[in-house]
Amino acid sequence: MRILIAGCGDTGSVLASELLQDGHEVHGLKRDISTLPDGVQAVQADLTDPATLQNLPRGIDRLVFMPTPASRDEASYRDIFINGWKNLWSSLHQAPGLTILVSSTAVLGQSDGSIVNEETVPEPGGFNGQVLWELEQLVSGHAENTLVVRFAGIYGPGREHLIKLAGSPGLEIQQSPPYFTNRIHRDDAAAVLRHMLLMDEPDSLYLASDGQPASSYEVVSWLAQAMGYPAPHGLVVESARSGKRVDSQKLFETGFRPRYPNYQAGYREVLAQRNEDEITN
Repeated sequence: MRILIAGCGDTGSVLASELLQDGHEVHGLKRDISTLPDGVQAVQADLTDPATLQNLPRGIDRLVFMPTPASRDEASYRDIFINGWKNLWSSLHQAPGLTILVSSTAVLGQSDGSIVNEETVPEPGGFNGQVLWELEQLVSGHAENTLVVRFAGIYGPGREHLIKLAGSPGLEIQQSPPYFTNRIHRDDAAAVLRHMLLMDEPDSLYLASDGQPASSYEVVSWLAQAMGYPAPHGLVVESARSGKRVDSQKLFETGFRPRYPNYQAGYREVLAQRNEDEITN
């Protein structure tokens, strides 16, 4: 297959490498093509600038749309996701056989600790979820064959926010009621997309997480202990929100199994690599 990854960043590069090993022709679109894996056919372009999208590859069988905003504000989200999609779609020579849109469970704004799945009605609260929900509808209206994957929080190498947080002195975190969080390792996120690209008859929507929701206090406490730091002080905030719990059973029923089935497995490897890098440097 000839596959175009529009927004071939960190996760996209892992996906591209796996697809190359499968024998597919992979085109990676991004502004800075110097970080693309060897073997990926570079498409140097800016999704927000239509003038840079005039020489897209022809005969694309599969399109994966997964750009990253320049910053976490609504203007940047709208620019890269809404305007970027419109620019890309109008610049394609023909419609691909399948378009995969990488979205987020942020479109599901539930915050009462409830379980959410593909049947849950989107109620995005923040601007990020609102923009992505608008994008999902926009893409589905343009592309005839569309598959949306709503990812939980992606973690892994280079994504060390919680690791740094766990080492913060005097840290206080909501413990009761528990604030549920959901995640998936970067390599598993790439594997999900590869799995979807190779499926014969995928559905139009999947939620992707490791299937093991955990409270933020539990995760940060585990990380602190693993690094030899004291556990954070747990707060009781009776009126606080409780997040949501992502159910990825539909994904697992397709035969997909994550390499890192819980945060302990994933973060254990991240911490080991981090320690190895510190020793080497």
